[in-house]
Amino acid sequence: MAQTYKTRHQLFLPEDMSKRLAHVAESSGKARSEILLEALDAWFTRRQAPRTDEAIGVRLTRIERNLDCLRRNEALVWEIMARVVRHQLISSAQTPASREAQAVGAKLFAELIDEVADRLAGKPASSTSDPAIIKLRSLQ
Repeated sequence: MAQTYKTRHQLFLPEDMSKRLAHVAESSGKARSEILLEALDAWFTRRQAPRTDEAIGVRLTRIERNLDCLRRNEALVWEIMARVVRHQLISSAQTPASREAQAVGAKLFAELIDEVADRLAGKPASSTSDPAIIKLRSLQ
């Protein structure tokens, strides 16, 4: 049988706690030092465990970041939709479209895609004088 080495410690307890310890030892049939050892072990284990409040805080922070990203993307989708609808209404009024109109449309579309890529990357929106876009951005 392997021998366990133990270190002696002196512990000063208030009288009421000492009476409680003696009562628990008497009623359970365990030695007082065994009860104190179990209590200390439980306390150390509880102290080393990750705190529930901290874990919840970390999760809430991650959820908040995800919500911010979703809100930004949703606002971007509405802005894109407004621009596409406006562009479609303008270009459909020019039926049949000339080559110049198609070239301008392709250029505007490329600019839109560039701006979408920038916004998805987290860059701020470029300034605009378009009242519809200003109104959409104010809803964010």
